[in-house]
Amino acid sequence: MKRKLLLVSGASPYPVVTDGCSRLVLDYLTRIFENDEAWFLHARPGDWAPLALYRNGTAIAGELGAPSLLAHGFDFAFFVGFKAHEVTTRLAARLPSFCLTDTYPHADLPEGVFRGILTHRSDTSSSDLLLIGGSFDEAVFYPDRGGEELVLAVGRIHPDKNQLELVAGYREAVFERTGLPLVLAGGATDPRYFARVEPYIDGVAVTVDSGTGREPWRSATEIASLCNRARLFVSASPRESFGIALVEALACGTTCVVNGDYRGFAAAELAPRVHGHVAGKRGSTLALVARALADDVRIDASGWAAQYSLGATRQVLLPFLDARL
Repeated sequence: MKRKLLLVSGASPYPVVTDGCSRLVLDYLTRIFENDEAWFLHARPGDWAPLALYRNGTAIAGELGAPSLLAHGFDFAFFVGFKAHEVTTRLAARLPSFCLTDTYPHADLPEGVFRGILTHRSDTSSSDLLLIGGSFDEAVFYPDRGGEELVLAVGRIHPDKNQLELVAGYREAVFERTGLPLVLAGGATDPRYFARVEPYIDGVAVTVDSGTGREPWRSATEIASLCNRARLFVSASPRESFGIALVEALACGTTCVVNGDYRGFAAAELAPRVHGHVAGKRGSTLALVARALADDVRIDASGWAAQYSLGATRQVLLPFLDARL
C-alpha cells in the first residue's frame, strides 16, 4: 500500500527548475519517493507561508491552512529545510515528520519535533541523525565524454555564485591562451548583479547557454551534455551547503575547479578529487582555472561521486525513514 507523504520546501521545481535545491526537490518527489504518493507544498521563502499545493506537478485548489492540509490524510511530512510558521509548525507537530537540512544543529530547527534529521554536516551524533549528501540522477549524469570545447560554470547568475570574478578577466587569462570559451549555464535571479556581469558576455570568450542569461536553468539532460563537453567545470562560489552542480559534473567525469567552503563534503575526501580549495576561498578562482589548463590537470572522480547517486541515496534514506515510521 502506498504511503501518502507531504514534502514541504521553499524551493519549488514548478513550473521549472531554477536552482540546485529545486532540482533536489524534484528528484525526491519523482525518484526517491517514487513508490509513495508524494504531494508537494511550496512555502514562500522568507516566512514559509504556504503558496501552493501540488500533486504530480498539478496545483490542487483549496485552502492552505493546517486543518485543510491535514484533512488530506498524509502519513508523514518531509521538510527540505524548515522555518517556523503557524502552518509548518502545526504540520510538523501533527504528522510524523523528518527534515533535510544543510547543517545540524540549525537555528531554524526546533528540538524534539522531528523523528529524524538528515543533514550534510553535523558536529553532533545521534541515532536519529543521518549524514547524507545531495544527490544526482545517475541515469542522466554519467561519463559520456565528447570534445573538450568549453569551460563550464553552472548556477544562477547571482552574487552568491560569484560569476563576476570569472568573467571580468576571463578573455585575457584563459580564452586568448586556450581558445576555450566560458559558458555560464543558469538564469539571472538578481537583475542588478546580472547587469554587472552582462558587459563581459560577448558571445565569444564568455557566453550564456540560455542565450540571454535571463532564461531558466537548462534541463538535467542539457546540463549533463554540457558537462561532458567541458574541459573543466568551475565554481567561483565562496560557500556551498553541498553543491549539487558540482557533484553532477563530477559524476560526468569532468575535471572540476573549486575555490570555496564545500561544507557538505568531508574535505579530506573531496580535496583530491577536485583542483583548488574546498575548505574556504583562497586567492583567485580564475588563476586556478588558468593553472589547471596550463598544467593539463585531469581528474575523473565519477566513481567516487557514485555514492551520491539517487539510487545510492534511496538505499540509505528509505530504511532510515521506515525504521522511524
